[in-house]
Formats: sequence, C-alpha cells, structure tokens
Amino acid sequence: MEFVGSSTDITERKRAEEALEALRQAQADLARVNRVTTMGELTASLAHEVNQPIAAAVTNANTCLRWLTRDHPDLEEAARGCP
Repeated sequence: MEFVGSSTDITERKRAEEALEALRQAQADLARVNRVTTMGELTASLAHEVNQPIAAAVTNANTCLRWLTRDHPDLEEAARGCP
C-alpha cells in the first residue's frame, strides 16, 4: 500500500486576504465620513446663505421701528430706510 500527497500552507495567503478586506472596510468608512463631512459643510453654507438676508431684514425693520417710535417720528427716514 502506498500513499502520495502534498500540502500547501495558506496561512500567509489568508492573512493577506484578511488585511485586504480590512483595507477595503477602512476605505468604505473613510468614504462615508467624507460624505458626511461634505454634507455638514453644505448644510452650514446653506444656513448662512438663508440667515444672512433674514438678519439684514430684521436689522432694517428694527431700525425703522426706532425711527417711528421717537418722540417725533422720522417718517421720511423710515420711508427711505424701509424698502
């Protein structure tokens, strides 16, 4: 009776595959973080663009109210300053 066989050690290959999978997962995580960061920046930019004209309108309205609530209301200045 005779036995013939061979064996191959695949330990390094398995480690390399695991490392590659870990790298792919890290890349996916980084891409997700990048998307979230970009979305946050876009949100901040839009909030600024919306808030800026609203703040200007509120300031303008408050100024006009001050002109109109004086002891002698300045109607001309209020009319010029409140478009």
